[in-house]
Amino acid sequence: MKILVGSVAHTELIKNTILSIDEPSFVYEGKKGLNMVFSCPDGDEKAIVRKVKDTLKSLPELGGVFYNVSSY
Repeated sequence: MKILVGSVAHTELIKNTILSIDEPSFVYEGKKGLNMVFSCPDGDEKAIVRKVKDTLKSLPELGGVFYNVSSY
């Protein structure tokens, strides 16, 4: 499964935060346009996207920063 995270600010922080999530484990595959592409084992797609969103939302540095998380 692939997760796309689109942001023009704090991309390194976002990338490192997602890579630090333990379950499921994510692998950074590079950029596709403005999106960072991560792969992870197939699973409950909605739960995985929600976990990424909740993890990013918990970072005070991202307050007011627009980012988008989706899967394909």
